[in-house]
Amino acid sequence: MKVSEREYSKLNRSPTEQELETVCASAEDAARNIIFKKFDPKQITDLDITIEAYGDKPLTLIVDISICPRNSNSDLTKLIDVACNEALRAADMKMKELKIA
Repeated sequence: MKVSEREYSKLNRSPTEQELETVCASAEDAARNIIFKKFDPKQITDLDITIEAYGDKPLTLIVDISICPRNSNSDLTKLIDVACNEALRAADMKMKELKIA
């Protein structure tokens, strides 16, 4: 399991609830794509990706990824780190696209 957090203190404006949902969905999709590039979904017994947003100015984004593969994998920690970073990068890009940040 890995939890990553990023605070956005310099936002152009406060995001709407719908925009936050869009940002969180983009982050989750990015993390899921990274994981499924490495693992076939059939090789995973449990995958939980949670993206949470708190506040508005500053906005805090929390990425929480937990994965249980069927077989042991020594690269799992690195993969989860990469997935968390990619999720935050996707959130950054979506916030720029929506002109929030």
